[in-house]
Amino acid sequence: MRRRSLPVPLAAILAAGLSLPAVRAEGPAAPPSVTEPKPPVRNIGGPGDYALREKLVQRMTRDPELAASRPSVILVNGGVVFSGEVPTWTVRRRALALAGGVRGIVNVTDQMMVPRGDVKDEAILRGMAAVLKDWKEPLAIDALEISVQDGVATLRGKVKNFAARVRAEEVAGTIAGAQTIVNRLRPLTAPTGADDRSIRKAVASWLGDFRDYPYPASLEVAVKDGRVTLTGEVAIYLGRQQAGTMAALVGGVTSVDNRIRVEPSSQLPDTVVREIP
Repeated sequence: MRRRSLPVPLAAILAAGLSLPAVRAEGPAAPPSVTEPKPPVRNIGGPGDYALREKLVQRMTRDPELAASRPSVILVNGGVVFSGEVPTWTVRRRALALAGGVRGIVNVTDQMMVPRGDVKDEAILRGMAAVLKDWKEPLAIDALEISVQDGVATLRGKVKNFAARVRAEEVAGTIAGAQTIVNRLRPLTAPTGADDRSIRKAVASWLGDFRDYPYPASLEVAVKDGRVTLTGEVAIYLGRQQAGTMAALVGGVTSVDNRIRVEPSSQLPDTVVREIP
């Protein structure tokens, strides 16, 4: 499948937000996990690392919260490692998204921590409900549920599209004390398959839709017994990560093996997605 190439602004990754939820102990099953290949062994001080790190740090200094938090940034042969304390989950996500959007960065490792403090779960839940209340209509939120246990918040329900799913997490993550957010929101645009053939077609079709996947890429999709394998290449790390997450959200998928390569030198003008029988 082909489409015209579009620019990939960071705002497309950190898209739009949420609304007032019901709270239940139980909810839909978690989407399948995405298997990542073992990262290559890296040597500190690889070619180009200094320039890449400078570019990333400069972008981070333009964000007041990131500039104030000053997480540690180590760059090793194109792989970024973040560590240190940041005030909220949203700031943590923002750092990861900034790094993943820099051409030349091929892997991002998150060792940052969000402090729990003395904020109780009930206060976190009330805070998230309050900040998400105004986002129901813009994001087409339906059947939203929020639960919080030991500082870990889980979001369930439906949202307009993939960008809305990301934005919902960003909005909820502004609440202090939320150390982790488990995002189980399902985009209304996520398709469903009934068998391997239809699942393969569903994954390929969704990744080929520039409205949800705006990254020029050359991808292959194979499915066996509901298990999806993604191969091919993209130019930036964010494109690789989003492809794996989107595949996991397709109905009927049981697991995802993400083998997509990040090729910073790639000059792909379009997104091409091939189905591998």
